[in-house]
Amino acid sequence: MTIRKTVTVFAASGVAGRACVDELLAQNLFDVRVLQRKPGQQEKSSSGALLGQEQKETIRGAWRDRGVLVQEVDVTDHVELIAALEGVDYLVSCVPLLATESQYPLIFAAREAGVERFVPSEFGFIYEWEQFWPTPTVHRTMARQKAFIKRMIEMAGLDYTIIPAGLWPEYYMLEPVLVMGDGDEPVAWSTGPDVGRIIPHVLAHPASRNAVCPVAATAWCSWNELLAVREAALGRRVERQYLSAARWREAYAKQPAGMAKALMAIGVAATECPQGMPLWANWNALHLPAFSGMPLEDMFLNVVEPMVEGMEDVNAGRVSIGSETLGRLRQLVAHADT
Repeated sequence: MTIRKTVTVFAASGVAGRACVDELLAQNLFDVRVLQRKPGQQEKSSSGALLGQEQKETIRGAWRDRGVLVQEVDVTDHVELIAALEGVDYLVSCVPLLATESQYPLIFAAREAGVERFVPSEFGFIYEWEQFWPTPTVHRTMARQKAFIKRMIEMAGLDYTIIPAGLWPEYYMLEPVLVMGDGDEPVAWSTGPDVGRIIPHVLAHPASRNAVCPVAATAWCSWNELLAVREAALGRRVERQYLSAARWREAYAKQPAGMAKALMAIGVAATECPQGMPLWANWNALHLPAFSGMPLEDMFLNVVEPMVEGMEDVNAGRVSIGSETLGRLRQLVAHADT
């Protein structure tokens, strides 16, 4: 008789986190829990927008109705964290890019609670390699922090699964699209909902234990191939610029601090890859051939284009990020995985 393992998802209110919980329930291989911060504790979001408390409670209520145990804890209190993680086999962290440091107390609590495996939030590049890239950027610093967290997991005696997911296309399609390199080499593309969906399938695969599993959750194709699909979906040409590593470094140096600078840093990292050391791969093609991501046409029309429209409004000054745009972005975040 096979004993079902229990998976807890931390930071489940974001796009990837929600999709992960929903896919765990659909997969029906694990008992599912959600670990949430107590109201008032600081939250961060890669998009700059957070769901409202009412939206979060609606989502959590639906999960409770499907048997999910939703636990509310003070994530800065190790006593509460340890108690919440007792009986958990796998802990999945879906914290956003700018909240990497929030995983430190989770690792200690997971060890004390007897958690078997930790899945840190590393759903971008292969940070074990990027940490050694030559240009110092905010993203390289973050890569070093991610690699340090992996060392902490190992020091704690926990198993791990690392799931690099390549580029999230919804963040790179504002025109003119800034292409990383000549646009001809294949790249791993993973939209937020597909990142969340693929996590349970990687976790359930025996090859994922103590392994780095770089996936292309949505598509494995070049920039030019991806933009050709976008052009077909929109019925027009998509404006673009092809930037070498030198031009990415120049653009990064001129960009003021903020999320845009972090995206510029990702362009620097992608174009500085030494021959034979790409920051992405297609692990799922070998190990999860039955997994299908969102069709690219649907991705562009339902995820990418609404996100681009919102960014264009902000850039044009039609709305400010502090006014109605936040409400609009919350709606995009809330419906991105439908």
